[in-house]
Amino acid sequence: MRVGESPGTDFSRYLIWTAFAVITLILKNFAANANGLNTIVVAVFFIFGIITLALMIRRYLRERSSFSEPSKKFMASLVNNIGFITLMIILMTVLRMMISYLQVTGKLPQFKNDDVTSSDQKVFIFNLIANVLIIAVQQQLVSTGFFFNYFFRKSSPASAVGGIIVSGLIAGAITLPGTWLQFFMNTVFGLCYAFTYLYTQDEKMPMFIAIIGALIGTIMI
Repeated sequence: MRVGESPGTDFSRYLIWTAFAVITLILKNFAANANGLNTIVVAVFFIFGIITLALMIRRYLRERSSFSEPSKKFMASLVNNIGFITLMIILMTVLRMMISYLQVTGKLPQFKNDDVTSSDQKVFIFNLIANVLIIAVQQQLVSTGFFFNYFFRKSSPASAVGGIIVSGLIAGAITLPGTWLQFFMNTVFGLCYAFTYLYTQDEKMPMFIAIIGALIGTIMI
């Protein structure tokens, strides 16, 4: 259990972290288009994204040190939950493959604020770096890391279920979906990440899955 601060302070901080993640995503979307990269916006994206991500990680680690439970090592947590993590990675991969297939066949529209396709290889490389190293990490800190630090901290089934649902909805919203269908699909991913966090009690596990999902999703675009 984390030694929390006042609810108002936690909520204010959470709004700041959410704003950081949303602004970073907006900058990323403006940085790349079908014609190539906007060099100035790319530079602004990386400066803003790296600085805000560093602030978020620094704050999260400080908050994590206030937990009564010791922090888990990545490899130890991965080995202890390898079956569950493998299952979640397979599930995420299958879902992303299904979405890509339905979009290619025209049964699903291309999503708003999704990665753009371009003949310029630099766009793909930019999307890969941005999604895997910055966007995925920031969004996981918002939807699971900071979220469960501040809210739904009671050890009860009702708190767990409520936390998973709200966390999933936040994960769907901070991707800035253009349609209800896109929001629903991103919420499903968010529910999986939240469940992973509560199951493993380690933020590094949903973040690991999200990074792999971002990698696969970027390659499939």
